Amino acid sequence: QSIFSSSRAMVSKSTNEELKQGIAVRFHGEEGMGQGVVREWFDVLSNEIINADYDLFTQSADGTTFQPNSNSSVNPDHLNYFRFEGQTLWLALYHRQLVNIYFTRSFYKRILGIPVNYQDVSSIDPEYTKNLQWILDNDISDLGLDLTCSVETDVFGAMEEVPLKPGGTSFIVTQDNKAEYVQLVTELRMTRAIQPQINLFDEYELELLLSEMPEIYWFSFGLMWIVLQWFWKVVESLTQEDPLLLLQFVTGRVPHGGFAFLNGGSGLQKFTIASVPYTSNLLPTSSTCINMMKLPEYPSQEVLRDRLLVAMHCGSYGYNMA
Repeated sequence: QSIFSSSRAMVSKSTNEELKQGIAVRFHGEEGMGQGVVREWFDVLSNEIINADYDLFTQSADGTTFQPNSNSSVNPDHLNYFRFEGQTLWLALYHRQLVNIYFTRSFYKRILGIPVNYQDVSSIDPEYTKNLQWILDNDISDLGLDLTCSVETDVFGAMEEVPLKPGGTSFIVTQDNKAEYVQLVTELRMTRAIQPQINLFDEYELELLLSEMPEIYWFSFGLMWIVLQWFWKVVESLTQEDPLLLLQFVTGRVPHGGFAFLNGGSGLQKFTIASVPYTSNLLPTSSTCINMMKLPEYPSQEVLRDRLLVAMHCGSYGYNMA
C-alpha cells in the first residue's frame, strides 16, 4: 500500500480535533518515530501528492510549480483525493510544518480571492501569454482574426469549443472588447477549468508561505571556538541551495515561521551543534528529532567543508536518527 493511500485512510477517518492533538508517524519496517519522522512524512507525502500517476496536478512551464489538473476527473475518485490534499495542507499549517510543493501564483490567487490576469498564464503556457499580449498591444480591427468569445480545449484527446461567456460562440471579438476577451480566456485557463478541484481547498486557511524558501540567519548562535568559526565561514560561502540542503540534513525541514518554531520531540527545540572527536573520513551526522548536528573537530576549514558537503548531498534525504 502506498504512503498516499495509507495516509489518506488514516487522516480521513480522524476528526479535526484528533488531528489537532498531534501527529505520530512510523514508516513500515522502521522503528524511528518523533518530529524528524513527521517532517520526513510530510516531505515524502508531498512528492506523492504531485505524482503524475494520480493525474491530480500538472507541472508548470517553469518546471517547479504545480496547479490542479483540469482533466483530473479521469480518476473517478479525484475530488476525494483533492479533499485529502486540502487536509494535508491544513495539517502542515496547524502543526507548523512545511510541504515540498510549490503551487502556481494563480492557484494561490484563487484561494485568496485575488483576480488573475493574463500574465499569470505564463506559468503554464508562456507562448500563449505572448499571443494574449500581442492582442492587447496591437489593433486587431483589420486583421481578419475571426475571433469569437470561445476557445477550443483538449478534453481527453478530443477538441471541444468552450464559450467564455453565455453566447460566446457567436460573440465577435473586436478592438473595443478585446481586453474582456483576454480576461475571460485567462479566467478559463487559470481558474474555471479547475474550479471543482480548487473549491475543495477553500475551507482550509492556506497561506502563501506554505513552501516559501526560508531566510537563513547564521549569526544568531554565537558559538566562537575555532571549528565553529570554520563552520560558519563555510556556511557563508555556500550557494542559496546548499544551506537548504544543510537544514534538511539537520532538521528535516525548517518549519513555518522559521528557526523560532523548530520543533523537537518535546516541543520547541533550537538548532544545536555538538562536537565529536575527529577520526579520518568521519562525516557530520544529525539527530533530526532534536535538531542537532554532530560536527567532528576537523583539523582544517578545508577538510570541514569537504566533509560537510558530502554529508549534505548524500544524507539530506536519509537522516541519521541517532
